[in-house]
Parts: sequence; C-alpha cells; structure tokens
Amino acid sequence: MSYTLSHDHLTRLCALNCFAVPGDGTMVFFGLRGCLPADVMDNAFRKQQDVMDFAAPNYVTPRCTLIQWLPRDGKLALHAASTVPTRRYVESARGRGGVGANQMMTGFYTDYRKGTHKADSDSGHAAFRQNADRPHRRTGDDVDFDGDDRVEIANPNDNLHAAYCSSVSGEYSSAGCQVVVGQPNRNDKKCKESGPWKAFRNAAYGTGQDVFPYALMEGWEAQRVSGLGTKKSPVLLRFGSNDAVVTQVQQALQALHFYEGNLDTDFGGRTLKAVLRFQESVFGSGGDDGIVGPATAEALGITAWPTL
Repeated sequence: MSYTLSHDHLTRLCALNCFAVPGDGTMVFFGLRGCLPADVMDNAFRKQQDVMDFAAPNYVTPRCTLIQWLPRDGKLALHAASTVPTRRYVESARGRGGVGANQMMTGFYTDYRKGTHKADSDSGHAAFRQNADRPHRRTGDDVDFDGDDRVEIANPNDNLHAAYCSSVSGEYSSAGCQVVVGQPNRNDKKCKESGPWKAFRNAAYGTGQDVFPYALMEGWEAQRVSGLGTKKSPVLLRFGSNDAVVTQVQQALQALHFYEGNLDTDFGGRTLKAVLRFQESVFGSGGDDGIVGPATAEALGITAWPTL
C-alpha cells in the first residue's frame, strides 16, 4: 500500500516540528526513515509523489527515502535510500561498544555541503559532507537502535553519498551515512555513477547551492500527516527545532535543574541532553527519545501545549 506526499505535507511536517525551512529557493533534503518511493525508478520533480507505507528498516537492503524538495516551486523528487547503518557494520561495532557504527537521530540539520566522501582514498567520490555536530545513537548490546542506546553529539563524518548498490534488493554500504541507491564515480574509476544517486547528485549540484539543509524524520510521521487532513496536531520539538516554545521547555527544565544553558529558541545539543536526562528520570530507561510532545510537556508542568 502507498500514500500521497505533497509539498503541503512537507510544509506542515516542518511547521509541526518548528523547522525553519528557507523560503528563498533553496533546495532542501528530506529523509524519511522506514519507507520507499512507490516507484523507485522515478526521480522526477512533481507537486506530489506516492510513497510506500511505513515499514521498519531491516538494516540490510534500502528501506528509506531521500527527498529533494523545492519549497518555492512546490515540487519534490524521491530517491530510494537508507538512513541507517548496514547490519554488518552494526554487528562488527558491538564488540567495540558501538564504536564504528551509528544511527543519526531525527531532526533538522542545516549544514550538508558539496564535497568529497573519503577524498584521499581510491573510493573517494562527490558527495555532501556533514559539517557540524549531530546527535546519534550507538548500540553495543544488540543490532537495533532504541532508547537504551547511548546518545553522542559529535561529528562522525556521516556524509550523504552513494549506497554502492544498484537496487533496493541489494545490500547497501553505510556505517552511519545517509546513502542513496546507486553507484558513484570513484577516484579509481572502478565504477560509474548510476541510478537514483546520479539523479540526486546532478539535481543538487545543478542548483548552484553549496550548503543544503536536511530534515530527517520517521516515515510513519509523514504517513500520519498525509492522512490528517484539516485536523489539528500537537507541535513536536526535537534537535534543530527553533521557536519560542523551545524557550518554555528550557525554562521548565532549568527550574527542575536539568538545564544549565542560556535561554533561547534553539533546540540544540545542550537542550537535547537535558531533555534526554529528564525523560529517563520520568519515563525510565529506554523512555528517552529526545522529542518533546504533549506527554513530556505535561511531565515538565507545561499546561498549554500548542497545536497546529
């Protein structure tokens, strides 16, 4: 089964999460974890696209979508992808306490830049480089990622690049990078750029942009918003949110001695750490997802939580 995703749905998702999307013609990358385009061979820009219903990633074959969104034009293009590490990397990292594989948390990241992945190696190829700290989880006890796994906020150089697989039935390669199905033009010329990755890179490099914002969410969130119609929904805050309601959360956390930073509108690393500590203290181990919605707001004593 599939559902329809449009420019309006992406706009609403960003508004509900207080993501400050540029309105100046900037191309925005949008990742949906746990769903694929209904037509994995179609990478054309349209005002709406069909997306497969949510299904949890299997960490072996691509089960995500990377969208290129042109908010000013109201168009989006879909590309089969993965936003989680490959299982063999996760299994290998278990013996090192999770070091060597990670899964980036959902949020809004403002600084992916045109550059080269593994520039000094034979496998180096054109990509989009991660240029700031990101929150990510590492697992050392099993091969999935959940609230029991530790969160680190650093730059593990999880770039956005080719997946080194030619279809959604092949095993992709990623230790934590965001990857698009297809092959790259490697430095050693052992493979030639192809598939959705070729379409993705050409479209982005053709914009003249050097820096691209990236919104990453769970696929079920997009599916839910697609079916909401005109119904109101509560605001959700997570890494990268920017709004006055973030200040309310910081004030509540500060009053409970979980937050020691400056009060501002930015849900950054310091706010995320405070939210995670608070959620674990209230909801128990594994109850910390780093997202502030009605339940966390109520636990913080915030009685009037906004809806859109």
